[in-house]
Amino acid sequence: MQSIVLSATEQRRLAMLWAETGRELEKQRHAELASQSAADSQRAAYDMLQLGGLLPPDPKRERESGLIEMQRLFARGHQGGKS
Repeated sequence: MQSIVLSATEQRRLAMLWAETGRELEKQRHAELASQSAADSQRAAYDMLQLGGLLPPDPKRERESGLIEMQRLFARGHQGGKS
């Protein structure tokens, strides 16, 4: 594979385009968060807290996801096999 060498002018232009893209993505993220319903926000917060283990597991999700079992196995290994 051959690398492409850009001129300083092209590099500056590309950097400005990336900066503008970042600003637009940030605006989009803020707009999506602002338009989120209270229920959506609550679900997102609950999901984040569960990731940290701060809330009890949701039984419905425990039946539907192998991730919970994988976490249980990792925790058992971390505790030296006790559980």
